[in-house]
Amino acid sequence: MNDQIHLIVRLSEDGSAYATSPQLPGLLYGRSSIRELHRDLDGVLAFHLDRSGPFAVVEHQEEHYELADGELVVRVAVDEYQAERAAVARRVATVARMPVQAKTLVTAVTNRAGEAVYVCAVPSDTMGWLAAQLDPRGDALVAALTIADDFLFTIPLAVDDGTRPAWRPSEASADTRLVEIMQQAPVVTPLRVEDLQHAG
Repeated sequence: MNDQIHLIVRLSEDGSAYATSPQLPGLLYGRSSIRELHRDLDGVLAFHLDRSGPFAVVEHQEEHYELADGELVVRVAVDEYQAERAAVARRVATVARMPVQAKTLVTAVTNRAGEAVYVCAVPSDTMGWLAAQLDPRGDALVAALTIADDFLFTIPLAVDDGTRPAWRPSEASADTRLVEIMQQAPVVTPLRVEDLQHAG
């Protein structure tokens, strides 16, 4: 198995963490800290895959938020663009503090657990990289990017599990970069200045 393993790590308020992967059905393990999770990762993957490493792992860290109208999950990849992705996460958090727009966030496409998962993306990310984060048995996420000062651009993706249609931008291949989709979008809706002032 030479393909990348997208490791989805959910962080809890008490510091504990647990991990799953769409490439490894059945994998679910937790540790009392992210440090312990990293320490044991190679052994857990070796046991699950019944072979030794090295393993090509892309780690994504998630934070979960309970909002009035639903559940929000913000996902940030731990890679060379982590600072840019963190800026997207801050923008999503700003939107989540605005009651009207928060409802829009959590009523977008949701995963099987009813969570609205926002993947903090950068323009060079590809559709294939995003699709690899979806559970092929049925899943959904929203790619989010920042544009200019007050803009948040979102692209929903879903895998058909019988409860929602499969969805991806038309004519988008696995190699299509998000910047190409952004350039084709006719309208981008900004956050309203008055909403930003109320959120502060």
